[in-house]
Amino acid sequence: MRKCRLWIGCIAWLCLSAGCSSGGGQEDVAEPVQDVVSALNDIPKLYLVEAKVDKVLLMNDQEWYTIGNRKCMIPVTAQVKAGIDLSKLKDVRIEGEDVYLTLPAPFIEIESSEIKHDEVQTSVGLLRSNFTQDEFSQFANRGRRSIEQALPGMGLVEQCQDQARIMLSLMIRKLGKNPVIEVPRYNTEEVKKMIIYKDKQK
Repeated sequence: MRKCRLWIGCIAWLCLSAGCSSGGGQEDVAEPVQDVVSALNDIPKLYLVEAKVDKVLLMNDQEWYTIGNRKCMIPVTAQVKAGIDLSKLKDVRIEGEDVYLTLPAPFIEIESSEIKHDEVQTSVGLLRSNFTQDEFSQFANRGRRSIEQALPGMGLVEQCQDQARIMLSLMIRKLGKNPVIEVPRYNTEEVKKMIIYKDKQK
C-alpha cells in the first residue's frame, strides 16, 4: 500500500496562493485561513491513499443432475484509491489562536477490477461443457463484491483521515494558528457506503 504524494504540492500551492505568513494579528491571519479553505473547497477529490487488492474465487459447479463436475480458480485484482472531497469541508471557525474544523467523510474509489485471465485454472469433466464468457462475467461481478466486502477491514479510511489531518494541520500551522481537527469514526456499514466506482458501474 502506498500513500499518495499529491498533497505535499497541494500544501505549498495553497499556502503561497493565500499569501501565508506567520506574523500579523488575528484579523491578518483569519483572511488567509478563509482563503485557504476557499481554495480547498475547489478540490472535489484529493487522493491520499492507494492500494492493490487481490482475491481468489473458487468455483465448484457440481449438481446431483450432472455427470462430472467443473471447477475453477479465478484470481481477481483491483486498484483502489481513498481520498477526501474537500468541497465538503464546511463550518471552519477561528477562535483566538485556534482553527476548528471537522474532516469530511472519505471516499473509497475502485479504479479498476478485473480477472487475471492468464492465471485462471479450470478443471472440466469430460461430459461437461467449458465455462462460458457469460459465466466469467458473473465471476467478475462476484469478484467485485468480494473486494467490496474486504475494503472496510483494510484500514483505508483511517489512513486517509490520518493523511488529511497531517496535511491540514501543516497548512494551518503555516498560517501561525493551532489546528483543532475533529476526526469522525465510522463503522463497517458506513464505510461500505463510501465505496464508489470510477466508471460508476458495478
